[in-house]
Order: sequence, then C-alpha cells, then structure tokens
Amino acid sequence: MRRRHIRPTFPGWRATGLFKQEGAWLIFGVAVVAGVLIALFGNGDQAQLLFSTCLFVVLAYAWNIISGLSGYVSFGQVGFFGIGAYVAATCQIAWQWDWYLAALGAVLAAVLLALPLGTVMLRLQGIFFALGMFGLSHIGALIATSTPLVGGSMGEPVPIVGSTQETALVMLACAVGSVLLTAWLLRSPLGLRLLALRDDEKAAEASGINTNASKVVAFCLSAGLAALAGALYVWNVGFIDPGSAFNNTYELQTILMVLFGGIGTLWGPLLGAVVISLISNALWAQFPQQQQIILGALILIAVLWMPGGLVSLFQRFGWLRRRPVWGPPPMIEAEARRALFPAAVSRTGEPALRCEEITRRFGGLTALNRVNLEARSGQIVAVIGPNGAGKTTLFNLITGFDRCNGGTIRFGETLLNRLAPYRIARAGIARTFQTCRPFPSLTAWETLLLPALAAGIPKEETIRTATQMLERLALREQWDASPEGLPPGQLRFLEIGRALMLRPRVLLLDEVMAGMSPEEIHLVHALLREAVAAGCAVVAIEHVVPAIMPIADHVYVLDFGTTIAQGRPDEVLRNPAVIEAYLGTGEEAPVNA
Repeated sequence: MRRRHIRPTFPGWRATGLFKQEGAWLIFGVAVVAGVLIALFGNGDQAQLLFSTCLFVVLAYAWNIISGLSGYVSFGQVGFFGIGAYVAATCQIAWQWDWYLAALGAVLAAVLLALPLGTVMLRLQGIFFALGMFGLSHIGALIATSTPLVGGSMGEPVPIVGSTQETALVMLACAVGSVLLTAWLLRSPLGLRLLALRDDEKAAEASGINTNASKVVAFCLSAGLAALAGALYVWNVGFIDPGSAFNNTYELQTILMVLFGGIGTLWGPLLGAVVISLISNALWAQFPQQQQIILGALILIAVLWMPGGLVSLFQRFGWLRRRPVWGPPPMIEAEARRALFPAAVSRTGEPALRCEEITRRFGGLTALNRVNLEARSGQIVAVIGPNGAGKTTLFNLITGFDRCNGGTIRFGETLLNRLAPYRIARAGIARTFQTCRPFPSLTAWETLLLPALAAGIPKEETIRTATQMLERLALREQWDASPEGLPPGQLRFLEIGRALMLRPRVLLLDEVMAGMSPEEIHLVHALLREAVAAGCAVVAIEHVVPAIMPIADHVYVLDFGTTIAQGRPDEVLRNPAVIEAYLGTGEEAPVNA
C-alpha cells in the first residue's frame, strides 16, 4: 500500500535520461546483431577479427573493474589471462574435458587464486600494487617455462574443436556478458562501494564500507574475466606456450584501450577496444612494419587531447553518462512520511561512549595524555581547544583510524580499541571530517544511499530515508549533482547527512559549522536536536564557540593533549585556565628589547 504514496519526480530528466540510455543500448544491440551475422556468414578473416576484437573487449572490462572502478592500477592482469590459458589447456589435453567445461575450470581456478592473493596484494597501495601484479605475470611465465607442464618452454599444440565461427560467437557472447556485468556493477550497491573507495578509501570506511572485502570481490571478478579470455584464446589458436599466454603486449594494449575509451565508465572499454582493434588491423594491412609506432602515436595524441577518453566527447551532449543508482528520488506524500530517525535504542542519559585514560604518542610528541571523555545518549558534548590540542586525534582513535598507546574506548559495553573503522561505523558511531571528504564519482543522492546500504537498511526504507534527508538538508534540487559542484555550506550538509544515514547512536562532528551562515547553523542545530531527541549522543569539535555553546550540554576543553577543564558551558567559559589557553585574556605579553 505504501507505494501508492510514492511517485517519481523530475519527469523531464527521466524522459531525456532514459531516451539517451535506451539509445545507447539500442546501438549496442544493433552492433551485437552485426557481430552475430559476421560470425555466421562472414569469411574466416572476418570471424577472426571479430574474435580478436571481442577478446580485447573482455580484457578491457576485466582491467576496468579493478583499475577503473576500484582505482587499483594493475600491470599484471595478463597473469590471470595466462593462468586461464594453461588451466584450460591442461584440462583439455590431460583429462579430455570439453572446452566449455575447461573454460569454466579456468575461471574457477583464477578466482580461487585471486581470493587469497587479493587479500594480501590489495593491502599495497599505488605503485607497489602495480609492481606486485607485474611480478605475478612474470612468475607465471617462469613457472610455465621451467616445468614440463603442457610443453614447457616450447609449448604444445592443443586440439582444435569447433570452427572459427563457433569460437567467434562464444567470444562475442563473453564480450556481451562483460558489458552487462559492468552495467550491473555500476547500478548495484557493490558498484557504489567500489566508486566510493576509489574516490576516498578513508571516507568510505567511515561510511561503514568493508573496503577490503569490496576490493577482493572486484579483484576476483577481474581475474575471472581475464582467465576466461585466456581459455578461449587457446581454444581459438590451438597452441599454448609461455610467450603467448603471458604476453605483456596484451596488457599494454588493454590499458591503452581503456584509457582511449574512458577509464571507469560503462562504454569506454567497449569503444576503446573496438576502435583500436579496427585501426590496428587496418594499419597492419597497410603498414605492417610501422603499425605499432603509428598506433602508439595516435593513442598518445588522443589521450592528451581527450583525458576522459572517447566517452567524454559523448558526455558533453548528455550521452553515455552513468545513471544514478535507484534515482531519481521519489516524491513522498505527507501521509507516507515517517520520523527521519528511528526510536532510541538506549535510554536518554545512559553512557553511550566512554574514553578512559587514553594516550596517543607520535614518537616524542604526546598528542593525547590520559584523556577522559563521556558522551551520554540524548546529549550534546562539545570539545573545544586551540589548534594542535589533539581534538581530531581523539576522533581518529574513537573511529579506529588510529590506535591508542594506552587507555580504553568503550561504546556501550563494546571495546573499540582494536575494531576496524567500518565495524565501528556499522556498530553505530558515525563521523564527519575536519576537511570535507566527498565522493566526486557519486551524486549527492548516492552519497546518502551508500552508508544506509552499508548499515543493512532495506532498499525501500533506504530510498525513503535518503529522500527525506535530501529535503531536510535543502538538497532536493541538487540530488544528481556531484559533491564537488556544491558550495561549502551544502557540502557540509551532505557530509552531515552521510553520517546520519548510518543511524548512529553516537555522532562525531569535526568543525562542521565553521564558515556557515547563521541560517545554515540554524538548520544544523535543528537536525542535531532531532537526532538527540531520538537518543543519539553528539560529540562536536568546534572552533566557532557561539555556534556550539547554545546547544551543548557538556563541554571538554583540551590543550596540548590534556583536559584542562570540563563541565557545563557557562562554567567552562568562566574558567580562568580556559580563558588563558583558548579564549585569550586580551592582554599583550611584554616585548623584550
């Protein structure tokens, strides 16, 4: 019955966006039909060109999943291509498996290898991960060369089963599957998680995302696609050897294709693979000796001219843009609205967060020295102090982004000292950051969906709550805007909303009202009062004292990592130590001549 109270909004956007999306899929469908006709009725050379093009389409999407969507640049996906080739060849030669079954075995073997390997490798960052993956392909080539497995260094023929047309059709089906898999990813919660961790892994963890698990899933999907391409490659050529199975030229071509088409997009890998494959084939026919030089120069010019790839040209006219997940937000009638925050889990006044004697040292510097803090349900606690007092360090320790040298942090009865940040967020502690950390790849709408999905809130309720949050934050009209395009005040609102979508029992705010106008501060106050009324405990670091004192129930003052005062706001503001350390005495120190 509730669905009758929800109707779509922004009909103009929906009509235009859907038309352009359907147009792209229609062109894709026509291209697939053309490919089928080539495979069925074309000559052998045409079928072979179709196979080769589709092979690189699959490799391009495999690389795009781990490097484009997840942000981990890999120089070794050809390692999984080679593993898939050797596993499929072994299954066919040694055990006489059918090629389709052998290809599935290759995919399974690659995924089983990628699972533990990704768990370790994805802890590396930047160039270290890229070099680690580069080493994987070399290790695979060395093993294949130095062992008698399937011919050793000399290679071995593989029985050719089926015709060129059959292999081309199968490869075309795999290419179509790769496109559909990526389309599903970009419209799924997993895709949102991958895009978020690509933009800012720390903010993604604070939103409750298990970034390690998301990266491993993407790594396994990428490995499986590469292995499938390798298995079908051997089926097509009827021969296997280390040089062709672990050919780093394939890796380089794949990377260039994705960059040329548009990295991290749905249609970019397809455009790049098809266009470059056709150009490469034409150059090889006319200039066989200079093919690689000319092709490399053309790609270099194109990448410099179009940093976003071919897709960026279409996106200027509204084509090939990624549609927001589950968008646009529905219009919810007044009678269908519910409270933005659920009923309190804890009774007002119960201790929700306790920091006891916590200490944090960085070498010889003591950032926090035996600091105590308590936040009770339904209360607002302010933490003030000069720059460098240790306030943000305190939040980092509470949320798991840093570890204490001493003391304990408890959330209810749960000890937080060793929990991962995403577990702490899911348990009910949400935070903002001193400097805004948005997700540029996500819209404002998706930014709010993300933490709710991580918290396990059902889809219908997530959509309703995110819609109401947009309205409360005065961001309804900017639902599909990139956070980078929002003014500072609205960007702060979005970050507060992102934290509140976790439905926290403790909300940590790090200088969120700095630079806000009185009207914006009033909106934040109203939102915090509603959260507090629902039983949430709020701990707010704030330099703008007049912005926090009217709503604070208790105040802690830090100076050089030590608590110098605490109590009710009026008491703390009259404390001589606080006036001297933070607020200032108004007297100038004498200057020695």
